[in-house]
Amino acid sequence: MSVMVCVAGDVMLDVLVLTQGPLKVDDDTPAAITLGAGGQAANVAAWVRALGGGARLYGPRTRDAVGMVIDGQLTARGISLYAEPQDARCGAVVSLVTSGTRSLASDPGDLEWIDDGLSDPSWLSGADWLHLSGYLLLRAPDPAVVIRASEAARRGGVRVAVDLASASMIETYGPRELWALVEKLGPSVVFGNEGEWDVVGVPPGSLPAEAVVKRGARGSSFVVGGVQTSLDVVPGPGVDAPGAGDALAAGYFVGGPEMAMLAAARCVAQIGAQPLA
Repeated sequence: MSVMVCVAGDVMLDVLVLTQGPLKVDDDTPAAITLGAGGQAANVAAWVRALGGGARLYGPRTRDAVGMVIDGQLTARGISLYAEPQDARCGAVVSLVTSGTRSLASDPGDLEWIDDGLSDPSWLSGADWLHLSGYLLLRAPDPAVVIRASEAARRGGVRVAVDLASASMIETYGPRELWALVEKLGPSVVFGNEGEWDVVGVPPGSLPAEAVVKRGARGSSFVVGGVQTSLDVVPGPGVDAPGAGDALAAGYFVGGPEMAMLAAARCVAQIGAQPLA
């Protein structure tokens, strides 16, 4: 029986702009531009499906044309969508990829979707994991909503996972405040890159939960019961790094550390944060 993962967090329009060189000021720059579903939560759900697991997604949905495109792409991947569509502003992220580097500009959109529907037993029923995007934690108008969702999950035997998401946003939010929230969620595993772990100031090996430290080209470390196992990256082409952490989390849920590393390698070998169709 395949793993079922409930993912809660950001769903956005991903605008990917590829140019051969820098943008020309006050002039036109030739580019290849694609539009699609994005956001950390949507990316994790898409990779879970690509790796053979089941995925449910609770994130922002809008009734406008952009929202319809995003919903269509996600449902085409076999992702079950929760939360009701709203008359709201869709979030978007613009990624400029040029000369081997990527710059991002993000707009989270409206946040009315973060409500007590996250605790609804119907979307958590039968799941193995509830994965909470760090962007959800960092942007939730009322953190108690997310706490109630984690409590509902754990009451139903669903393990909770948290991704720390963004070092700069943690600094703005407050490292102590964020970590206090993470502790209240009672996670079974916490994901973060080295910068995020440094900002929260908590040694991964000190957690009662499992911890994953993403180290980019130097691989990842998986800490279980205070024992750290480090795995090198899987050899292969490195085309585009963003999204690799989302693929890694999905692989971890579906098949553990080894599949996590394989999924991350598959992601960096392509352009874009979601698996190629």
